[in-house]
Amino acid sequence: MIKTLGIIDGLLATDRQRRHVSRSLGGKTVLEWVARQMTDSLRLDGVVVVTDHSEENMFVRMMTPLDVPVFTTNAADTMSALSKTLESFPADRCVYIGLDWPLIDSQLIDRLIIAAESNPNGKYAAFEFDNDSRKGRPLGMFAEWYDVKALHRANRKATDPIHREFPGLYFLECVEKSSLTLIPAPQPFCEHDLCLSIESEDDWDNVTMIFDSIDADNIQWHHIAELLLALPKKVKTRAKTRHTKPKRIVLAAKNE
Repeated sequence: MIKTLGIIDGLLATDRQRRHVSRSLGGKTVLEWVARQMTDSLRLDGVVVVTDHSEENMFVRMMTPLDVPVFTTNAADTMSALSKTLESFPADRCVYIGLDWPLIDSQLIDRLIIAAESNPNGKYAAFEFDNDSRKGRPLGMFAEWYDVKALHRANRKATDPIHREFPGLYFLECVEKSSLTLIPAPQPFCEHDLCLSIESEDDWDNVTMIFDSIDADNIQWHHIAELLLALPKKVKTRAKTRHTKPKRIVLAAKNE
């Protein structure tokens, strides 16, 4: 059994999501950027992409780098998908991110893992923002860490659809505070409403602007933070809530 597994959520529910992650950015697809940033982490012992067998998401399996395994599942929600993935790829802990996060920085992943492992009672770790609406959602550059046994227990207990789609909310709202490790996010990321994942054409414009302004071959969070400090605080005003993930459609049985 490996110690810490990185899990990339490739269970894409809409054509817009699929279009964005397959687009080219700096000579690579968004999918390739995310996979490579995860494999660059010094603290992850392995990385897997989880998706389904649908024809629409076949490109995820085809475009994922050959050294990154792909797991397919018919899970109805995020919590089930994580639990099923970890049954096939056993690990003590896992780090979860979305597939539409080309700005993910392996250094932030390593920082998250180090902080989580410093809590002997830790079951969940994440970056904490001043903006309360971001709690319980991995967002753009900021992943979540889970103790795998605690995640399996949560999968058996959780019934709220919101908790099942956003497992971090379950841990924040339903487990003892001593088991949570919340790391203050760098202040520039708290002060801006710039979306660092790709959910719309506006988001795509934001991400390409950042790519054009930094060394894309060496993505580091502090370079992006410096860029944010030079931008108006309200780059765009699209409201963000923690309940915006599209409903996942359950497909035919997969290779679990």
